[in-house]
Amino acid sequence: MATRQFLAQHEHDSVIQSAFNNLDKTNFKVYINPNQQQNASIKGYYPDIIITPINDTTVKFVIEVETADSINTTEVQQWRNYSQLGGTFYLLVPSAYKNHAELVCRQNNIKARFGTYRVQNGLYVINYE
Repeated sequence: MATRQFLAQHEHDSVIQSAFNNLDKTNFKVYINPNQQQNASIKGYYPDIIITPINDTTVKFVIEVETADSINTTEVQQWRNYSQLGGTFYLLVPSAYKNHAELVCRQNNIKARFGTYRVQNGLYVINYE
């Protein structure tokens, strides 16, 4: 769990909320844990976003949001744990830091897909691979 400064924590939580607002809630249940809240868990872990099919509890996606200051080896064990919870594990990172996040994962044998976010007209724009 990253320790973030106030502005980075605000960015982190805003990205979680933006992702939640734009994810498919017709076919999936989307659970979020912003600001280190413990609203929904998988095997005792609280990733930022958990997605299951609407009529099933099988985990389809686990999404962890990182800010520029939290893409580092301190987070590696958490990413490793989340990548083993089932479903597809995504790291959602600032666009400018995607290559760095990929490198950290590759160096630590963490299987992850990547989404990116950026600010456009005061709103977060999120893209998934």
